Amino acid sequence: MTNKNYNWRALVFNPLVVIIYGIGCHYLSLLAEYGGIKLRVPIILIIFLSLLLWFIGCLYWYMVNRYNKNTQEKKPSYYLNRLSQFIFLLSITSLVLITLATGKNIYHSGTHSQGRLAFVINDLVNKRNISFDHDNLYKDDLDGLFKDLESKIDLPKELYIDSHFEVTFNKEGQITSLYSFLYGLNQKSEVETFLIDYDRSKSNKINVVLNGYTDSTFNETARLQPLIDGIKHLPIKETINDWDEDSFGIYYTGYRSWGFNDSSVRYFNKSGVTFPIASTDEEITGYTISVYAPNEPSITPVRFINYSLVKSSLKEKVAIDTHESSEEEYYYLNEQLGYQLRVVDAALGSRFYALDHTSDGGNTWVTINSDPFLGELGVSSGITFITNDLGFIGLAHNGSTTTDLYRTTDGGRTFEKLTFPPIEVPLTDTEKYNPFDSPEMPYEDNGSLSLLIGQGIDGDYQGGSKILYRSIDDGKTWVYTTEIK
Repeated sequence: MTNKNYNWRALVFNPLVVIIYGIGCHYLSLLAEYGGIKLRVPIILIIFLSLLLWFIGCLYWYMVNRYNKNTQEKKPSYYLNRLSQFIFLLSITSLVLITLATGKNIYHSGTHSQGRLAFVINDLVNKRNISFDHDNLYKDDLDGLFKDLESKIDLPKELYIDSHFEVTFNKEGQITSLYSFLYGLNQKSEVETFLIDYDRSKSNKINVVLNGYTDSTFNETARLQPLIDGIKHLPIKETINDWDEDSFGIYYTGYRSWGFNDSSVRYFNKSGVTFPIASTDEEITGYTISVYAPNEPSITPVRFINYSLVKSSLKEKVAIDTHESSEEEYYYLNEQLGYQLRVVDAALGSRFYALDHTSDGGNTWVTINSDPFLGELGVSSGITFITNDLGFIGLAHNGSTTTDLYRTTDGGRTFEKLTFPPIEVPLTDTEKYNPFDSPEMPYEDNGSLSLLIGQGIDGDYQGGSKILYRSIDDGKTWVYTTEIK
C-alpha cells in the first residue's frame, strides 16, 4: 500500500472537503427535519455544487498530468506519502460516517411523522389536488363533483359519511366551498377514506387526502347516496329565492330524527314535488338534506326528507299530504324557456294532464298538448327536456308501483310511449319475472342518454336495486348496461 502515491488522493479528499461536506449534510438533515426550503436549499446547493466543481477540477488536473508525456513523475517522499495516506483514509472514513449519520437522520425525519420530510412524503403518497370543473350545483348536481374526483382517484361504489357533508354555493349555483370525510370499501373489501376539502377563494382545485383513519361502522344511516340522489330533485333555487343573501349552504348527516317537531321540515319525492308533513304522533325521521343561509342565522333552514326512503309506517301517515300539495310539474331549459305538466282533471287518486310551454320565464303559459299521456290516467312522475325538441315525461300508476315513460322529439306537441328490453330475475326455482318497471328521467352522459329504471314502491328485489340503460339515438331505443344496487 505504501508504494502507491497518496499525495493526489489526499489533495482531493482533504480535511476542508470533509468539513464542507459535513456542513452540507447538516443542512440537509435540518431540511428533512424542519423544512425551510427558502432558507436551507440555497446553502445546500451552493455547498454540493462547489464540491462537484472541486472534484471535476481535480479529475481534469489528474488527466492532464497523466497523459502529459513531458511530465516526469517524481517518486514521492516516504514520510510525506505516509502522511498523505493517513489523511486520505481519515477523510474517507469521515465521509462514510457523515453519510451514514445523515442518512439515518433523514430516514428518521421521513418516517412516523418525526419530521417535515414525513409530511412531504405523506402528501406525495396520499394527497391529490383535483381540478373542479363541474362546480355548478344547478347544472351538475353533485354528480359533477364525483365525476371530477373519479377522474383522478378510484372511489368505492358505496360511500359513507364519517360526520357530515357540507357545501356552500352562491346565487348562480357555483359551489364556493365543501367539506366532508368519506369512507367505503374498495374491490378488495379494504376500508378507504377520503378527506375532501375545497375553498374557491384559495384555489380552484379540490384537496383530497387518502388513507386516513376512521372507526365508523358501515351503518345505513350514514349513506351518502341519498344526498347525491336528493340534490337532483330538490327545488333549491326556489327555496333560496326569497333569501336576501349571497351565500347558501347544504348540510347532510344522513338519516336523522326530528322528534315530533315538524316545523321547517318538508318531504320530497323523486319527481321533485315537495309537501308538508301531516300531523302525526310518530317520531319524524328520514334522510335529511338541510338548505340554509350560513351568514344569516335568523333564516330558518329548510329541511327536506326523502319521502321514498322513510320507513313505511311513517309513509302511510304522510301519504295523505302527497295528493293535497301542488301537483304541477315544471322543467326550465333556461331562465325563459320552460314546460309545465298541468293537472286538468282528477279521479280516484289519478290525474289527467295537459302540457304547457312558456317563453317568458313563466309569466305566460300556452298549452301545446292537451293530452300528452295519450289518454292514460295516473300521477306524473317527472318531466325533463334535453333540448327544446327532445323531452321525456313520466306517468306513475297504481300508487307508484309502475311507471310509463313518454318521449317527444317536437317540443312536446306529440309523444310516444317507450318500451325497454325486459330484464328477468328468478322468482322461484322455475319462474322468473321483471321487477324493474319504474323508469326515472333520462339524462345526458358523455354524448349519449342514460336512464335508471327502479322497482316502484313495492319493489323488494336485491333491496330495491335499479338497472341502467343507455341510448345512442336520443332515447328511441335503449340497451341494458348494468344493475346498480
